Amino acid sequence: MGKFINPKTVQGYVAEEVKATFSPYLVDQQPEIEGTVASSSAIDKVLSRTVGGKPTIGVCGTGNASHVYMALFASRGYEVNVFSDKAEKLTKAMEESGGVTISDRTDPSNIKEIFGKVNLVSSDPAEIFPKCDVIFVSLPSFAFKPILEKMKPHVRDGTVIYYLPGQGGADFIMRTECPDEIAAGKLAFCGVMPMPFNCRIKEYGKLVDLAAFKDIYDLAAFPGRDGDKCGTLLEEILGKPVNVSGNMSALHLLGANPNIHPARVVGLWEDWDGKTPYPENPLFYETWDQNSAEIAEGISNERCGIWSEIVKRTGVGKDSDVKQLKEYIFQCYGKQIADPSSTKGVFSTNDGYKGFRCPMKEVEGGWVPNFENRYFSEDFPDSFAIYKGLADLVDYSTPTIDRCFFWAQAFMGKEYITGEVGMAKLNGKDAMSTKAPQAFGFMTLEAFLG
Repeated sequence: MGKFINPKTVQGYVAEEVKATFSPYLVDQQPEIEGTVASSSAIDKVLSRTVGGKPTIGVCGTGNASHVYMALFASRGYEVNVFSDKAEKLTKAMEESGGVTISDRTDPSNIKEIFGKVNLVSSDPAEIFPKCDVIFVSLPSFAFKPILEKMKPHVRDGTVIYYLPGQGGADFIMRTECPDEIAAGKLAFCGVMPMPFNCRIKEYGKLVDLAAFKDIYDLAAFPGRDGDKCGTLLEEILGKPVNVSGNMSALHLLGANPNIHPARVVGLWEDWDGKTPYPENPLFYETWDQNSAEIAEGISNERCGIWSEIVKRTGVGKDSDVKQLKEYIFQCYGKQIADPSSTKGVFSTNDGYKGFRCPMKEVEGGWVPNFENRYFSEDFPDSFAIYKGLADLVDYSTPTIDRCFFWAQAFMGKEYITGEVGMAKLNGKDAMSTKAPQAFGFMTLEAFLG
């Protein structure tokens, strides 16, 4: 097998011999290049340490998904250690409750509780990461680099990082910040889609509401040779099937939040005058209408088209690696959907999406869109921009994506794209603050692919 290649030193290298590979960005199985390092496998080191037992799991942060990780993994017999700058608050809450409880309503006819107690909570990375075999990171994408900087000096030799959801550019950060650790077999990085849970904290450190636990996952790994074993381990931990046949490029174009949230907010508020409050804050998914569905389908067609163009130019992967939105949502939620016959139906009749309100804030006289909410502040620059950035790398027209960007950036006070709908480019004054490939110096498809 090949070596991990540092994009800082070999940007632009694409060989005919690698066009049939199926690894992240085409980098894993390339011919050996000066400066690469032969290495043993990080996942093999994890598996050899845990023969006959379970890996110790590290959880980064104490957000919604992290609360589920804590209780779920601990309830299954894993030792769970939590790194958080809110360690004192979390410890106090769990001392009061004895641990974290999941209120599991994934089957509304059989609501149950899952309880788990973590082993250790600390804000000191030196206390947590040397003890961990695998690390789960489900944080806003802007938080990944600061966490990585704290984690990096303390991870043990042979650690697997699972980043969920795998969109948002964390893999670009790994390429630039940890090429030597990956090449040496110290670290393996896995981008995983989708986010496993739809959940909300009900009482910090004590209770979390779980509405959905997705049915199936896609994983791509750095280095690619670790993918199969990392996928098998993740299957064991989550208890769900994991598909490891994809690559990072495809992972970024899957139909998750960047396809869903921009479409819905534009469908809701494209005609808003910017000042008149709405009388209520409606349910985000149950009220999903045909207009939002058509916008979502437009984005879906464009991201699938971007992927098809990448496949055509590189010969890597196949068109079916990136599914249309309706098919992808049904793959994730399955029996939780009452009407899977339409894009509108997979959202409006989905038990996993029930109960979530729109990203709005209350003002005098009613409710207005909250452009500081993560549906705007994270989804547009950190994942929707990757769609657009990849489109620009293959000169693919994206009128629906452009339409959403032009509407949102005006209210956000940003300029990500410029030009006209259908011909716009990700070259505005705020483009380099996104997680698009261009913001990491990948200005051509060849450079991006490594």
